[in-house]
Amino acid sequence: MISVEEAVRNNGAVMKILDSLSKGASFGVVVEGGEKVIVSRETGAVSFRESGGNDKPDFVVSMQEEVFAKLFSEYTSTLNAQDFLVFSAKLLAGECKEKINLIIYANFLKLTLHGYLKILPLGGTAFLKVLKENGLGSIFAIEKTLAAFKNK
Repeated sequence: MISVEEAVRNNGAVMKILDSLSKGASFGVVVEGGEKVIVSRETGAVSFRESGGNDKPDFVVSMQEEVFAKLFSEYTSTLNAQDFLVFSAKLLAGECKEKINLIIYANFLKLTLHGYLKILPLGGTAFLKVLKENGLGSIFAIEKTLAAFKNK
């Protein structure tokens, strides 16, 4: 399996999305049976490091290897940021819904300050339509849904 860092760095759409985040944003990626990585937006760059036991990034997304492979396939490497977000949202809301897990450590204000809401306009109207079809048609709905994944 390709490493998380290599997969992300080789996908221009994902790098554009990560570049839109604010300094200090960080999240974990756990691939079942594989890597545990923290991705951070630092001064002018995106960095990757192995996850330690006491890490508290903004959130951690865990997924089966097959989901990771679909997200970072040869097909997705050719997509622009908007199309990648639409593809990802449909995939994660559909066939892969039960194969991912999300734990959020940051509150909604911190997520906002770290720039995660800047991703919404990158996805354009098609992305917003997919979100709306899945019950996330407003900022309030997004906040309410994210609260359900908050690590208490």
